[in-house]
Amino acid sequence: MISNILRRFIPILIITLISVATVNAQYFGQNKVRYKNEKFKVLQTPHFEIYYYLKNEKLITKLAEDAETWYKMHQEIFRDTFLKKNPIILYSNHPDFQQTTALQGEIGIGTGGVTEALKNRVIMPVMELNNQTRHVLGHELVHAFQYHILLEKDSIGIESISQIPLWMVEGMAEYLSVGKTDAFTSMWMRDALLNRDIPSLKDLTNSNKYFPYRYGQAFWTFVGSVYGDTTIVPLFKATAKYGYENGLKYTFGYDDNTLSGLWKNAIESHYRPMLKADSSQTKISGTKIIDNKNAGNMNVAPSISPDGKYLAFLSEKDLFGIDLFLADAKTGKILRKLSSQIANSHIDDFNFLESAGTWSPDSKQFAFSIFSKGKNELMVIDVSNGKQIFSTNMGKVEQFGNLSWSPNGVDIAFSGMVEGQSDIFSYNIKTKQLNQITDDEFSDYAPNYSKDGKLIAFSTDRASRKLMGTNAVHPINLSLYDISTKEVTDVSVFPGANNLNAQFSGDSKSLFFLSNRD
Repeated sequence: MISNILRRFIPILIITLISVATVNAQYFGQNKVRYKNEKFKVLQTPHFEIYYYLKNEKLITKLAEDAETWYKMHQEIFRDTFLKKNPIILYSNHPDFQQTTALQGEIGIGTGGVTEALKNRVIMPVMELNNQTRHVLGHELVHAFQYHILLEKDSIGIESISQIPLWMVEGMAEYLSVGKTDAFTSMWMRDALLNRDIPSLKDLTNSNKYFPYRYGQAFWTFVGSVYGDTTIVPLFKATAKYGYENGLKYTFGYDDNTLSGLWKNAIESHYRPMLKADSSQTKISGTKIIDNKNAGNMNVAPSISPDGKYLAFLSEKDLFGIDLFLADAKTGKILRKLSSQIANSHIDDFNFLESAGTWSPDSKQFAFSIFSKGKNELMVIDVSNGKQIFSTNMGKVEQFGNLSWSPNGVDIAFSGMVEGQSDIFSYNIKTKQLNQITDDEFSDYAPNYSKDGKLIAFSTDRASRKLMGTNAVHPINLSLYDISTKEVTDVSVFPGANNLNAQFSGDSKSLFFLSNRD
């Protein structure tokens, strides 16, 4: 029901999702719980009014520059000019963003940003990675142009916007903020080809099965590559006026079935050469232990205990929300529910999209990040009975995740945000002391201790920003932090690729990590 739920709100606002999540929102919310009352300043740029309260002036200046750069890029496509400055409301982190009263209703942790129609306001938080912030800003400003060109310039009624399918709206925002080449969308399209499940445009419009952001971006990549980007706005306007089927006929001269066939052929011809002749790419190594038969339809953030016996994961198995479960790592048998929002009123939500929990070295305790009273907190539980051992916030670090428990048993490392800046921290559970490991303008993310406890590996854009400081996008590489010397060393691997989620081998001599090199 995700597409149907979101489609109802398109006339009022556009929602950017970090992942598949729903948000019930309009604007002018007044009844939401707020845990602090920040005093906003206003930065005026040629085309924007940026409302902010961060003290990180360098970040605000960079965001203002990015906003103006996006304006120029989008203006070339839309051939449109804002007659008055467009508001951007910026929050320091996601917990603060969730408390905004500029919107009514709950904002889920999967929401990256929102653009209103009637006031054209962009409302968003600073993200954990610099590239994420830039992308969400560019994505939301596409929506600002979409609304402006339809509602103000062409005076198309707001009810007509609901005729535009969600995949067309969000796909365009992704295409114009990411471009034709995107590792995530390519992954989805290769998977669709492997499983012989490339949807038609009618499927995208009528079914909830296909994620509109990725498939929509793939569609606009096809349109831009074959017909040119000058086709984008005419098709968008025609769809708003006549519906997508008639809009396609009006713009291209043929129906949606024909265009669907051409799009499918383009996907086939592009990705088929990448596939192997045998079935090796469709075979899954290992054993499936958690699925919708013994858990829920959404099972995320898995973490295996150091002794290999248990698996902790988050799931909506019991329908009332996301809960933390413990399973046998070999059989997948659910052993017990470790924690839930229903049983623990202290938990507003689990920080499950960007972060998994971490096990103590003896496999007896489990630590994870939760949302509570307007900020993230660290919660540690006893896995034998699910009882809470302790819960604490991290002071000035109001948003944090990607936890890693040190082999020494007392330190837990994580990536956290202060004043819109993402750094690596550690918390000592005995002394209750918070230690800031990195403190710089770079995006430092997802730390992981080596098995001997001497090093911390993490993802960062420091190397690429030093080498390509003037570039708009900086790839995420790997770095090592030596705990004894406090020195950071860059790991030079796959230049230009994003390298994430580093894990040490058992002897601490090798690193395993994810990369979009290909």
